[in-house]
Formats: sequence, structure tokens, C-alpha cells
Amino acid sequence: MTTTGKPSPSGSSSPTTGSPLNISDEAGKQLCDMLRPQMSDWRVQGPTLGRISLNASVHEWALRNGGINLQVLGDKDVIDRVTTKNCPDVRDQAISALEIPNLASGLAG
Repeated sequence: MTTTGKPSPSGSSSPTTGSPLNISDEAGKQLCDMLRPQMSDWRVQGPTLGRISLNASVHEWALRNGGINLQVLGDKDVIDRVTTKNCPDVRDQAISALEIPNLASGLAG
């Protein structure tokens, strides 16, 4: 139930931890532009070093876009949502190169 006494959309009675981050299309494209050139490096370096690079890129991107680093760590799935919307090919290549099920799972924190 919500505070209004109505059932929550998910049917859960537990409170939500916050709404998902809303990232602009411009910011999403910027993230894609930051990740795209790293694909070949990640394939050569391997998944361990690639994940370190992914984390650095995501944190730099978050810093450039209003310092939303802590919010991104609180909603890691935002990286998958943004890349699915703006550059699904880059997302798929990154997941393959980093050997992870999704980009959120590659983020430390």
C-alpha cells in the first residue's frame, strides 16, 4: 500500500527507494560517445581492465552531467537504460567485451 491507502503499482507494500534517474538524450549520447571508442581496447585488455575503464568512464560522465555520481551508484541500471535507448550496439559490444550480463553489473560500488 502507498501512503494514500491505494496499492502500489508493483503490488508491494514496501516503500520505494526513489525514482529512477531521468537522463537527457544529450547526456545519453555523450555517454555513448565516451564508451564507443573504448570497445577495441576492452577486447584487447580483457574484462578485468575493461571494467575498471568502464567505471572510470561512467564516473567521468556522471561528473560532467551535474555530479550525479552518487545517484548513478544508487540506480546503476540507469546506464543500461541510457545505452539501450541511445546506442544499443555499443551496449551489446561492451557487455560482450566485458563478459558481464549487463552494464550495471560492471559498475563498482
